[in-house]
Amino acid sequence: MKSRGTYAEVNTENFLRNIHEISKRSGIHVAPVLKADAYGHGAVKLAHVCEENGIGFLVVAFLEEGIEIRESGVLLPILVLNYFDTKYAKEAIFNDLSITIFSKAQKDAISTHLGDDDKLKVHLNVDTGMGRLGSTFDEAFELYDEIQKDKKFIFEGIYTHFSAADDPSDQFNTRQVNQFNEFLKKIKRPKYVHISNSAAITCLDLKIGNISRVGIAAYGLQPSTKVKTDYLKPVMSVHSTVAFIKSIDQSRSIGYGHTFIAPQKMKVATIPFGYADGLPRSLSNKGCVLLNGKRAKILGRVSMDQIVVDVSNIEGVKIGDDAVIIGKSGNDEITAEEIAELDGTINYEIVCGISKRVPRIYI
Repeated sequence: MKSRGTYAEVNTENFLRNIHEISKRSGIHVAPVLKADAYGHGAVKLAHVCEENGIGFLVVAFLEEGIEIRESGVLLPILVLNYFDTKYAKEAIFNDLSITIFSKAQKDAISTHLGDDDKLKVHLNVDTGMGRLGSTFDEAFELYDEIQKDKKFIFEGIYTHFSAADDPSDQFNTRQVNQFNEFLKKIKRPKYVHISNSAAITCLDLKIGNISRVGIAAYGLQPSTKVKTDYLKPVMSVHSTVAFIKSIDQSRSIGYGHTFIAPQKMKVATIPFGYADGLPRSLSNKGCVLLNGKRAKILGRVSMDQIVVDVSNIEGVKIGDDAVIIGKSGNDEITAEEIAELDGTINYEIVCGISKRVPRIYI
């Protein structure tokens, strides 16, 4: 339902094209990362798109995310990257999910919740420098040995995670690659080996492993501010509508705190989209939307549900016109990267922040 003319359009063709291009150029199968509701794009829908189009592996952050996708009928292998309470280990088996082992204490706790006939598929996370989850080199080797001996586990995969792959000049990337390769030499390789995230696969051009965990790039967004990946196509555009138009006199204020005072007579439009929909409040008095292919500057503060924009110099604006928050109109485009720069954050946060009350329309 689009009763207020607000929606996010998700282009599944662009999603599949991005995955295909990344896989073709890297020579490594892409495992799309569908965590955080597929970075705001809709995990269940895109999981089905993946399955219907021959993509062989999915990645999520949390157990609940994997269960939601599985309960929707998707049969693809799914890896859970993050922590879960070990008492739910049998839920992972019941839903045929692979989980991440990152410490001996976690592995032992999971084992106590499994029966002798249980078989839980696991991936070992080796910390080569990210410093979050994962055991360091020596600890991980001991953990690998224990997993091999415990009949309740199926050792399915091994991975590490880069901390600075978005900067190809950072020598820490080489250090992490070398550590991971050294670890691989000491073990029997499992079914899945993965090291590359979006930044690594697009910026470092690595050829390690047989799958790559691709998140932000699958959605057509740039994994790095230092390297431009030209072949990616944005998957999501965000739209609202012109709800009201009026003229205001010089010295008239707009919005909470009257932070904007009209310097002359102006024509303004109200758009029913605000920070509760995912437009950062920091864009007050500096962000724009696109109307009829032209930029309309936000006047005053971004409210929870509305913004007011300047349409004084845009011809033909009328109630019901499409207002582009993210995406193209005419020859202009507002990207998630542009909004992120204005907000002092990253494009990940912008698309993840498009709220549930903005309907997703799949094309």
